[in-house]
Amino acid sequence: MEGGCGLRDDGQMAESQLAELRNMRVLLEEARVLARNLAYHRRARLEAVLGQALDEVDRQIEELRSARGEDDPEEGPGR
Repeated sequence: MEGGCGLRDDGQMAESQLAELRNMRVLLEEARVLARNLAYHRRARLEAVLGQALDEVDRQIEELRSARGEDDPEEGPGR
């Protein structure tokens, strides 16, 4: 019965990864808000980097959700 435990462990790992990615996304959004207080040239660069990081986190979230084969009710429309 190791196969059953393995699937459950994989599901728990995927859920843990998804939770970590969501937490990372929240932190990146908070950093984006805080960046608005920086000088323009620094803010523009930081916002570009944060945008790339958010895109990558979103991609990984979608990848995990697709691998699980389910929709995520916590995301809601438009994130």
